Amino acid sequence: MSKKFLTYDQQINHLKSKNLTIENEELAKYHLQHYSYYSLIGGYKGIFKLKRNGDYKPDASFNKIYSLYIFDEYLRHLVLHEIIRVEKHIKSVYSYAFCQLYGDEQKDYQNANNYNYSQHQYDVNKFLSLTNDTLNHANNYPYISYNLANHGTVPLWVIINTFTFGTISKLYLFSTRKMQNQVCKHFPELYPHQLCSMLKFLTKFRNVCAHGERLYNYRTRKTIPYMPVHKSFSISVTGGKNDFFNVLVCLKYLSQEYDFKTLIITIDEMLKEHEKVMGSSYINAMMKEMGFPANWIDILK
Repeated sequence: MSKKFLTYDQQINHLKSKNLTIENEELAKYHLQHYSYYSLIGGYKGIFKLKRNGDYKPDASFNKIYSLYIFDEYLRHLVLHEIIRVEKHIKSVYSYAFCQLYGDEQKDYQNANNYNYSQHQYDVNKFLSLTNDTLNHANNYPYISYNLANHGTVPLWVIINTFTFGTISKLYLFSTRKMQNQVCKHFPELYPHQLCSMLKFLTKFRNVCAHGERLYNYRTRKTIPYMPVHKSFSISVTGGKNDFFNVLVCLKYLSQEYDFKTLIITIDEMLKEHEKVMGSSYINAMMKEMGFPANWIDILK
């Protein structure tokens, strides 16, 4: 049964009937108009409820829900920015390593023999079809059409900029072991299978960030391998490693040190700032949803 349409006044009254404190009704209506009931309340009410479809907790309020929404919005911007940095780094080292091993001409990255074709025929064929389609629609990318017009060919380090993070993740997966090892040299603490899993894992979270979906308590079916840092907060070898905290674990291994430190310091400052509105109990509940252990900063450092 679908839910019926409610005016903004009716939405306010509905929230009040569920015992949610609304400090300023006009401001609350403004936020509902700007963000929508579905995105704001439907997306972020979870930790403020006594039961899933029941009343709100006695200390819950509209302002606290809005504070969580804003926190998550800024978190998406921060994380997307850092994942894009990692994405650019992977594209750079991959194209460099490939050209060293197999050549820098267009025919080289379109040669199925330069990939692990025997085990990944479907994915390799799909990738080759993607590159052909990109080249056939060169006018969609000025830098592609420029290279074709002036050089008659498009090297890998140019066309790789059209690939999504998901494509890069799959590209690394079906690359030869020699190629995987070359890329992995830039991440000395990782083995190829670990890097492969992290790229697939981050792809899911990148899409959540890029599409403006709820991030803080998002979990994916993809997990990352058991890493030394997990031992620090007693996650078992088979335990869950699919929450937001493990995004930070991936970035710890893949980001530049300064960028990563800046990221976790900024998140810590955001948590402290929103605690002023939400209170410590809700911040703790939020951090639990994110998968954060109590000493998360020390662990990541």
